[in-house]
Amino acid sequence: MENREPEKSNPNHRKVFYFLNILFMCMITAASLAMTVILFVRLERLRSEKQVEGSIYTDSQIEKIRYGAAQAERNRLLLEIQSSFESGNSTISMLRNLFPGDLVVMWEGRYYFYPVDRNLQTNPFSETDFAQGENGGMDYIGENAGVSVNRGVDVSALNGEIDWAKVAEEQIAFAMIRAAVRNTDGELAQDERFQENMSGAKSVGLRIGCYVDLDADSEKAAEEIADFVLSNLSMSQQEMGAPVAVRVQIPDHTSSLSGQTREEWTQGVRAFCAKIKKAGYEPVIYANTAAFHMLLNMAELEEYDKWIADYGDYLYFPYKFKCWQYSLKGTVNGIEGDVALDLSVSTE
Repeated sequence: MENREPEKSNPNHRKVFYFLNILFMCMITAASLAMTVILFVRLERLRSEKQVEGSIYTDSQIEKIRYGAAQAERNRLLLEIQSSFESGNSTISMLRNLFPGDLVVMWEGRYYFYPVDRNLQTNPFSETDFAQGENGGMDYIGENAGVSVNRGVDVSALNGEIDWAKVAEEQIAFAMIRAAVRNTDGELAQDERFQENMSGAKSVGLRIGCYVDLDADSEKAAEEIADFVLSNLSMSQQEMGAPVAVRVQIPDHTSSLSGQTREEWTQGVRAFCAKIKKAGYEPVIYANTAAFHMLLNMAELEEYDKWIADYGDYLYFPYKFKCWQYSLKGTVNGIEGDVALDLSVSTE
């Protein structure tokens, strides 16, 4: 299932360079202030150490040292940025390297910075713990023996008729299947191949779950979506083996949902998940990094598992997650065309 991730580079070069110039000046100013404080502390120490000899620094000497430190810091930053671009890194990759304490996301040509919340549960993985093989499958290559992973796919009627026996031979352990979609009248309708895909995947031993978009403008509407999904499930959570997911996407400006507040989105997600959990199923929240941080209050959703969509060279999401959708253009025998690939991750 497609969850649009912001582009990895900004096509509007003028806006990018304008932004970078502002960024550089902010960095230089901050660095200058920091160096000034450090220098004053050092100078006071020197004064105390050399007062007997009568050697102190004049104001002009202090200003010269401060200016030199600011220039050195500016040059260091410029060289780091130049090296990043020369290495082929995108603008957002460069910014993420420069701001390791922030989550940097881009949406509609603008960059947003969100401090990493250390009060939330984080995941224990580093950039080098996962690697994608020649067949497109993602593997865990880290050193923690307590980590186990399983590969999965998520599909809908758009994937056509699926040969699930062939899919099972591809080391696929689970499938997330679209449960419902809005029809042309704006009403919820069961995905045309939902029951077919659920029974087909189950018949070959795959764990199965389902997903639906949260296109609700109120808590009541979110509960109605959950009720619709539940009314179409013929298996228990134990029989399914995989969760029921609610997908959150940033709406475009033409959508009636574009004016919803962060609190309204969060309340909708909580209402959906509470309904699913009360019915005995396992809810999970699916979104990309931008949607998680621009639409939702993460602290209010800590009790629910996360399914992160991230298609970069490494997993950028710092928080605890249950599943990772790492590609929208995978190939799996038994499914025609591109298919979304997932990795479920658990730690002992």
